[in-house]
Amino acid sequence: MTALQAEWTKLRSVRSTTWALLAALASTLVIGGVSASTSHPDVVPNEDVVMIVLAGVYLAQVAAVAFGVIAICSEYSSGTIRTTFAANPRRRQVVIAKAAIVGALMLAISAVAAVAAFSLGVAVLHGNGFTSSSGYHGLSLSDSDALREVGVAAVYPVLIALLSLGVATIVRSTALAISAVLGVLFVPFIVAPLFPENVANTIVYASPMAGMAAQEQGAPGDPLTGIAVTVAWAVGAMLVALWLIARRDA
Repeated sequence: MTALQAEWTKLRSVRSTTWALLAALASTLVIGGVSASTSHPDVVPNEDVVMIVLAGVYLAQVAAVAFGVIAICSEYSSGTIRTTFAANPRRRQVVIAKAAIVGALMLAISAVAAVAAFSLGVAVLHGNGFTSSSGYHGLSLSDSDALREVGVAAVYPVLIALLSLGVATIVRSTALAISAVLGVLFVPFIVAPLFPENVANTIVYASPMAGMAAQEQGAPGDPLTGIAVTVAWAVGAMLVALWLIARRDA
């Protein structure tokens, strides 16, 4: 409990963490609203209506990356990490406490953002002609597919933030950590079109962004498998971070 309180105090004292969380919230809402307002049935007749309003999550993940990295690299850059480890020599406990605080804060923000983006976006889509009478379904959280996609949109940024925290703990550099995580997120989608379809799909659905990509209507990846891949990336990064943190100097 002491470790959690210490990490909560440190994290809320860093102004950039607040801005990162607000950026994640704003990105989800604004991009989702713009996406909904510019979508019309005659233009995108087969579009997955839920993913239209959740489009902002793709940008919000950049803020989640920054949030996860700042959570520990702010201490490495200032040198206060030595004080942290002197006060609590159980380094793994420190990292686990950081992960718990980062995960809880990111989940609170991303859950609110996902539900709000869905509610506001659906209202806009209704006005644009996306109605059940026109053949469009999944416009309510009572629909299982819609509920799953909104749930994934709430959990996905949390996993990306934890992945980023793990990578940042490993490399101990803000710029390097952010570059590395953004690279593994976006580079697969840039290079995939250069390969045959089956290879391209493998590249995309083995990347951390598989959690969101597999939710889209008609995507070749299974939705549950997609989010499981993102979980694996986050868990893998955190396990390596926990292994290294106790085996090297601060």
